[in-house]
Formats: sequence, structure tokens, C-alpha cells
Amino acid sequence: MPAPRIGIFGGTFNPVHTCHLRVAEACRKALALDRIRFIPAGEPPLKRHDLAPAAHRLEMVRLATEHIAGFEVDAIEVRRSGPSWTIDTLDALCAAFPATRWTLILGLDALLRIDAWHRPDAVLRRVPLAVLFRPGARFGQLAELSALAGVDFSPLLDCCGRDPEAPLPLTSADGIRLTLVPIPPCPVSGTAIRKALTAGTEAVEGLPPTVAAYIRTHRLYR
Repeated sequence: MPAPRIGIFGGTFNPVHTCHLRVAEACRKALALDRIRFIPAGEPPLKRHDLAPAAHRLEMVRLATEHIAGFEVDAIEVRRSGPSWTIDTLDALCAAFPATRWTLILGLDALLRIDAWHRPDAVLRRVPLAVLFRPGARFGQLAELSALAGVDFSPLLDCCGRDPEAPLPLTSADGIRLTLVPIPPCPVSGTAIRKALTAGTEAVEGLPPTVAAYIRTHRLYR
């Protein structure tokens, strides 16, 4: 059997919403991944006052994905004490499943902040990265990041200033593997959802029905 190809899709999922699901499926198809593994952050390094408890966020992701083929949920960061450092999660997954071909999925905005991450050089070289972007992305900033100094950006320059229309791989001689992945636009945002829930809105656009019911039952974001 060939080694499974699994995308790691992390985040606070505060709460998980339909755009998370659409983005994950778009990435799975674009990169021919076998599965997407959702990993809710237990304790994000940057504290947030509006963050629902980790156990609730984990359960909401489980409810949102339980009937979607190719999606699975991992509680590794919720179970682990201390800050949810990405490199710790990658090391643990690679050690536990050495035959799996992992890909770390993150947004372009997250990659642009990678110089401030915990052990960014280790993250960049541990597994390939899929970098998601929407039309109008500004890729010139990538070449300015010290962590990406060795990446060959010539394939991106060959796009003549346009956004790539298909997944575009970029590599460095010392082991960095990035693939820029275009994703469809989605108007839903976690900030808008939390604001609507706090205001007491009954029907909030962008929430899977099971997640909306869970939020009502546990009176989250009130």
C-alpha cells in the first residue's frame, strides 16, 4: 500500500465554520491528499479573551466533520499541556506515523508571520507546506522573509505578476518545500460569527447546523 498523504489543518477553530470546511476540501483536491486532519489548538501561544475552552472547540470540529469523507480530527494539541507549538505537533506526528507523507496547511498571512514562530526553521524543513491564498495575494513579501532566504522564487516570477492559477511548488536547496495553493473566496469569518453570537443572533450564517446547536446548548460566546 502506498504511504498515506495527509494534510495537517490546525487552528483555533473558534468556532469551526463552513469556510474552514471548504478550504480544507479545496486543498485536499488540489494536492491529491488522502485525508485532512483537523488539529484544534489547545493553548495558542498568544492568549485570547474570546477563545472558547479547548474541549468545546474540539467537539465542535468533530461535529462539523464527522460525516465528511476524507476529514478526521486529532486531539493531540488539546491533550498536551502548555502552548500549542507547531513544531512539537509535527515532531509527534512524524514519530508516531513515520510512513505517512504529511503536509502542513497554513494561510499566506500565517506564513508571512513565520519569523515570529517558535523554531521557524525547524517547522519549514520538517514537512512540506501548503500555503493557501485568495486572489489578490501579495507574494513579494515572501521573498523578504529571512526564514525563506534560500527559496527559489523564480517560478512565481514567471507568473508575470499574476496570482498562480494552479498549485505552484517552490523549494530551497536546504530542504524547504512550499506549494502555493489558490482557494476560492469565502465571505464567512470567525470574527463576524462570534460578534453575531455575542449579540444573541439566533441564525448565524456560516455555522454548520450541528455546531450551531452545540453552541446554543452550551451557551458559548455569550
